Amino acid sequence: MVEALLIEKKTFDEMVRFVMKAMKEGVPEEEIWATLEVMSSKELQADIEKSLREIGEGKVIRFRNTEEAVEWLRS
Repeated sequence: MVEALLIEKKTFDEMVRFVMKAMKEGVPEEEIWATLEVMSSKELQADIEKSLREIGEGKVIRFRNTEEAVEWLRS
């Protein structure tokens, strides 16, 4: 099965710049691929923006680590 990806030139340019910088900085390959997947998906980007908006509105809470989350649950 062949899958085609249609992206804007601006997005493609950002992705290429990201890969070049990430490789220079030694970012692991799996992280590069994961980031490229998010960069190429308008749906994933919309989900991230929605989540950040909800955090800003206080609808959800962001914890720094598991211990902080467990402490909040016990309070």
